[in-house]
Amino acid sequence: MTVPTKPRRSILSALLVPPAVALMLVEEYVWRGLKALMARIGRWPPIAAVEARIAALSPGWATVVFVVPGVVLFPFKLAALWAIANGHVALGLLVLVAAKLTATALFARLYTLCKPALMTVAWFVRLHDLLARAKAWAHAKLENWGPWRLARRVIGRLRDRVRALVVRWATFFQT
Repeated sequence: MTVPTKPRRSILSALLVPPAVALMLVEEYVWRGLKALMARIGRWPPIAAVEARIAALSPGWATVVFVVPGVVLFPFKLAALWAIANGHVALGLLVLVAAKLTATALFARLYTLCKPALMTVAWFVRLHDLLARAKAWAHAKLENWGPWRLARRVIGRLRDRVRALVVRWATFFQT
């Protein structure tokens, strides 16, 4: 078996790192939005009561509860892949996206609720620290990538224009 040469690795890295980093950051952005949505849903008294019980779980039970969404939604992801493999691409992608968003929303909320208990579990702390380092690495890689900096400037300008438009419309309708 031959070891890839340095130029081959750098080309592969240049091709794979930017999309992987972008995917990681999109997931982080989606995570924040879904976490906020689930927090709003969590204000509903029946959900708040369940969440209070989850937050009070021991580390062992918190670990079980934390992995449940992944286990429950895994068959849906397999069904989506089966649908795609059998020519039902749109249905498969729809199920896959729905399962991914649902799992991410549940994980985000359960992470918030279970984090204090989970941070007492050694393997979870190691995994948490590893993912935090990967996230920091991804942010650093992305910040050094020219197209990303350009995209951030363009998005910032668009966001500013939308805010200005919303303010103008709000003042227009208040008068």
